[in-house]
Amino acid sequence: MNAEMNFEMNFARNNREERENVKKNDNANIVAENCNCSVYSMVTVAGGVLMAIGAVIYSLIAM
Repeated sequence: MNAEMNFEMNFARNNREERENVKKNDNANIVAENCNCSVYSMVTVAGGVLMAIGAVIYSLIAM
């Protein structure tokens, strides 16, 4: 009887923790999907990164 009650309590607790984790993951995915960046700003950032990498490579070759 006692073992059965322990099993039921642990099962309920694990289910509750799993539901809470799913809610947290859903909120994280929603935040990641709702990026308010425009395409222009993303292209500008990518261009800046590529330009910085190019400047480093050019300076290494020019030495």
